[in-house]
Amino acid sequence: MRDDDVNEFIALTKSTRQTARHFLANNNGELSYALNNFYDTYENGFIEDIRPVSQQLVELFEKYCDEKSDAEITTDGLVRFVGDLGFELEDLATLCLAHDLNCKGLQDPITRDQFVGGWHSIFCDTFEDIRTTLIEQSGRLQRNPEYLETIYKYTYGLVLEPNQKALQLESAQEYWNLFFGRSTDAKLAVQPSNTLLELWQGFLSSRGHIKISRDVWQMFFKFIQKYSTVEALKSEYNELDAWPLLIDEFYEHLEDQGTL
Repeated sequence: MRDDDVNEFIALTKSTRQTARHFLANNNGELSYALNNFYDTYENGFIEDIRPVSQQLVELFEKYCDEKSDAEITTDGLVRFVGDLGFELEDLATLCLAHDLNCKGLQDPITRDQFVGGWHSIFCDTFEDIRTTLIEQSGRLQRNPEYLETIYKYTYGLVLEPNQKALQLESAQEYWNLFFGRSTDAKLAVQPSNTLLELWQGFLSSRGHIKISRDVWQMFFKFIQKYSTVEALKSEYNELDAWPLLIDEFYEHLEDQGTL
């Protein structure tokens, strides 16, 4: 199985490396047959999967589920699981994991169906499969802007407090730093300059106890994708573009301060 074929399969299908290797292995490494097999397996967007559920997944769930309940993994179990995989709860890979399992809220427990069914659906049948997939997804955050945007957008709903419609500024800043701050080990597929990020966060802090709407959260990604530096913002910003009011006000603030 050639790495070039694996990479091309991933590029064409937007699937994980684990999925690519699965279909290539089942088709003797022939890319065209593997692609046909992949697309034939999907009908109306849903995968027709008749593989038996791995007993190892069931045992993994039971290993990390809450001691008082055999039906869910709570925060303590998730911390242990993530740690055993070689990651920390604050790593972006943990957000990928939550997305894989379709977690709705940061504090919500993970059910048996979520855990077993989620990993099974992306061809992760063992602990090592899961680790390999998360490593691959971490790499995709660095080279695939579309996947990065998917995880970034998903994060808003994940960390939103129950019964709240907008994100507290402190939480938004925490996750902007997690994605784009200096502590990020590797450069992501979309990466603003440290100066631009600091100016944005300083502007928001000066506005007091504001909340960040979903629209502002999502459009900020588009904003830094288009203008990753102060220099780009200064030379290319078009005031007629349809940005949220808060982003327009940020630009005006930088003009007033003489930054632009």
